[in-house]
Amino acid sequence: MVMAVTPKRAPTERRAATHARLVDAATRVVARRGFHAATVDEIADEAGFSVGALYSNFDGKDDLFLAVFDGHLRWYEEQLTAAAASPDTARAFRDWMDALMEDPEQLLIFIEFWAYAVRKPKLRRTFAARLAEIRAALAAAIEERAESTGNAPPLPPETLALVLLAVGRGLGLEKLADAESVDAAVGDVIAGLVP
Repeated sequence: MVMAVTPKRAPTERRAATHARLVDAATRVVARRGFHAATVDEIADEAGFSVGALYSNFDGKDDLFLAVFDGHLRWYEEQLTAAAASPDTARAFRDWMDALMEDPEQLLIFIEFWAYAVRKPKLRRTFAARLAEIRAALAAAIEERAESTGNAPPLPPETLALVLLAVGRGLGLEKLADAESVDAAVGDVIAGLVP
């Protein structure tokens, strides 16, 4: 009888898998308990690893939290890409609100990181740079959409991107606090701003 041999994963694959599990665990723990209440022990335990494994993958809690925030930004970029590709802006906004309610930890991560980063000058610069990347990506999507529809945006794309992100996050906060507070009509208001 020939036994099937399961190939061992290369060290870099194992490290990447460990890294991803720690980031996922940190996302859950920080969303559930907040950044300051979340401990490296709790995060490592949630991921099924030792604290040593956490420190072999990250320089510390700030470094891990930055990786968590980068994961949030990837999620956010996926939402923006889907919205920009949609011919129905109001529907795209409602879909984003639905995605937010299905995965509320994403906005909680943003809030936690924002509150933490704005108080630490070095981290604030990194945070601001990542927010600028999101604004630039959205501004480019707005320009692309304006060209494809032939409709000029009511504001310069960079300004409109800032307004849409701020309004979207603010409405997300309202919806997290009171799911019924943001109704479908808000999507129509947002749609009126996008070419």
